[in-house]
Amino acid sequence: MPRTAFAVGAHPDDIEFMMAGTLLLLREAGYELHYMNLGSGSCGTAELSREDIIRIREKEARAAAVLIGAIFH
Repeated sequence: MPRTAFAVGAHPDDIEFMMAGTLLLLREAGYELHYMNLGSGSCGTAELSREDIIRIREKEARAAAVLIGAIFH
């Protein structure tokens, strides 16, 4: 049975900034990686609408999960 690591971030980009290095080491050690943000990121800008920033930040988080080799939830 594979070992599993589940990264949980409060906000979009928390995992990328604070956990990506550790997740890459875990992946190299054979762990299956999972990835989840609790918040939508809707407060990330005053220049875009709430809906637009949520869509953009989710797209970025999904792309980061692919690069890290994690399953996005």
